[in-house]
Amino acid sequence: MKICYLGENGSVHNQKWIRALIQVHEIELHVITFDRGLIFEGAEYHFLKMYSGNRIDYFLNIPRIQSLVKAINPDILHAHYATSYGFMAAFTGFHPLIITGWGADIFDTAKNFFIKRLLRYSFHQADAITVLSEITRKEIVKLTKKKVDLIPFGVDTDKFIPATKSASKFFRIGTIRTLSEKYGVEYLIRAFALVAGKYPNIVLDIVGDGELKDKLVALSGELGVSDKVVFHGFISQQKEFDKYYSILSQLDIFAILSVLDSETFGVAAVEASACGIPVVATNVGGLTEVILDGKTGLIVPPRDVLKTAKAIEKLISDQQLRNSMRVAGRNFVMENFDWKKCVSKMVDLYASLQQTHA
Repeated sequence: MKICYLGENGSVHNQKWIRALIQVHEIELHVITFDRGLIFEGAEYHFLKMYSGNRIDYFLNIPRIQSLVKAINPDILHAHYATSYGFMAAFTGFHPLIITGWGADIFDTAKNFFIKRLLRYSFHQADAITVLSEITRKEIVKLTKKKVDLIPFGVDTDKFIPATKSASKFFRIGTIRTLSEKYGVEYLIRAFALVAGKYPNIVLDIVGDGELKDKLVALSGELGVSDKVVFHGFISQQKEFDKYYSILSQLDIFAILSVLDSETFGVAAVEASACGIPVVATNVGGLTEVILDGKTGLIVPPRDVLKTAKAIEKLISDQQLRNSMRVAGRNFVMENFDWKKCVSKMVDLYASLQQTHA
């Protein structure tokens, strides 16, 4: 089976899919992308051209994609991210076509009239549509009457496993986020500061980088907790997995405090649950689909510093609750978000479409 995969190669999520599909013996994988970053042996890459560095490049590359797809002659054309690679794939006229909506492509851009028209056209051309979360499926069905399959990213439950906690005297709270307004790291720091005075042995680990880093570092100083907040910077899961996992797995609480509904899945939260770590999450987007309130974590309103602080304090003070969430979180991920099961669902969809269009 020959698969032509369109997606941004710089995305860790696309990298996971590419690496997984390479390992499926019956698949010959071709990747069409702008990004020339991480290259996996076993896939053939075809690079698009950057002309202006903005969205017009998607339109300017349509003839190139049409030519590439004609030359590759795949059994399946699969595009990830509906508003960029998705509509480029739709304009090729190739079938069968799968478009995967990630969430932000639907929630952040579909308010624009022109983009909404493109989405409708792309979904009209698609032979199958997949999404990562139920909330995204509900949004997409406003644009198409076609069936929309739920196939989440999932996590590798053989790699993300509960670890034996180190003998450290510190209680560790952490997050793995891009440091931008959308992900609410400011509110985590403010909530942490409220709790830090009561529990002098707690530490806040922040993994990630972004435009708000300097502001967040300064905020830690203003709140008097700079000696308890560790900014680790960006850590590539693909290139530095051991370092990434060593920080994540030693956390006692994981926080994901996004403020927008375009947070439609929250892979890092699922990774944390797979490691048996209780999660404090906001009730936005798809986070309530991956965190069970009171069972695998605690749900709080976005931007609510006081309630976030109370949730953190509740978990700090109740070891029995943390222990029950440790078991429940791992079991929930194994049942619903195991990576092998997610890949198997996608490969089954490929096979079904190939048979239908033979």
